[in-house]
Amino acid sequence: KVVEMGFDPTTSKFVEALRVFYKLSDKTIEEKLCILDKRLGFAVGDVWEIFKKSPISLALSEQKIANSVEAFRGLGFSKDEITTILKNFPRCLSLSAETVKKKT
Repeated sequence: KVVEMGFDPTTSKFVEALRVFYKLSDKTIEEKLCILDKRLGFAVGDVWEIFKKSPISLALSEQKIANSVEAFRGLGFSKDEITTILKNFPRCLSLSAETVKKKT
């Protein structure tokens, strides 16, 4: 499955993605995609793009992701700006709301 997604088996991102897929059931992954899509307004393609850059991001809790997104919204970023930020810097999802506010 990880290879089908385009991960190169010779890279560390492949190992990260494999670890995430091993830990999470297909149902859990689907639920996270649904929450990110419907609750936070991300397109499924954007979620997969973020995941491909930072596989560990899919393992984050929905609450952690929601808190990070809300922190960016609270700072006045639009949905499109947040999507662009996360697609370019997906590790931002793992930052606490307090850290996001300090860094901006």
